[in-house]
Amino acid sequence: MKYAGLLCLGCAVAGFAQGTPPGEDAPAEPTKTFFLARSGEGLQTPHIQIIHYLEFFQERKKWIVPDIGYVDFGHGNYREFYIGGGRTLIDNRRATWEQELLYVQATGPAAHGAAYLQPWSLVRLRFTPKLTSEASFFAYFPVNDPGRFHQVLERAKLEYALKKPWKVGAGYAESKPVGQRWGNKPFLTTTLSTKEGAFEFWLQKIPAGAQIEIRYVLVHTSR
Repeated sequence: MKYAGLLCLGCAVAGFAQGTPPGEDAPAEPTKTFFLARSGEGLQTPHIQIIHYLEFFQERKKWIVPDIGYVDFGHGNYREFYIGGGRTLIDNRRATWEQELLYVQATGPAAHGAAYLQPWSLVRLRFTPKLTSEASFFAYFPVNDPGRFHQVLERAKLEYALKKPWKVGAGYAESKPVGQRWGNKPFLTTTLSTKEGAFEFWLQKIPAGAQIEIRYVLVHTSR
């Protein structure tokens, strides 16, 4: 019932965000729909799954709503579901800044019912038409006793566009549970863009060894 209520809330907010005041005609604005999927696997034996990730969100003008997702970390005892939304605060020729607030509910025996509010930030910089940078950061702020504060630099990467449809780059990621040190996770990345979506491949060093991760993004624009 809690997840159904959150989903209804997200749909209601989405409807409000795209509404037009009575008696006024607004030009049709394109709506961008994004679907993201990720899967990661350790390179050391045994080859265990490290992450499964699914996300759906829409951009209407400057609003990002709803944003709905799921993630687990290769174990059946812990999962996260989230819902929320946000807004593009800066968008010009050189930079884009998107800011969201998400509600995160953890499930599974290891989660103990923990729930969080999660501020989420994404910054993109365009140095030249071919050289770009992107950084994503978020934090877990617990809203009940089982929750624990946690910070995550999900990615900070620099990419160079080769001859279409390829991009290559390198980046860095890290996370810091409360009371622990930052975990360093440098990576190399290659992206192939097609009509069926963009496929990004990571080779990443992690504290337990190394992993390969596949990230898929599909974008649909409609009016």
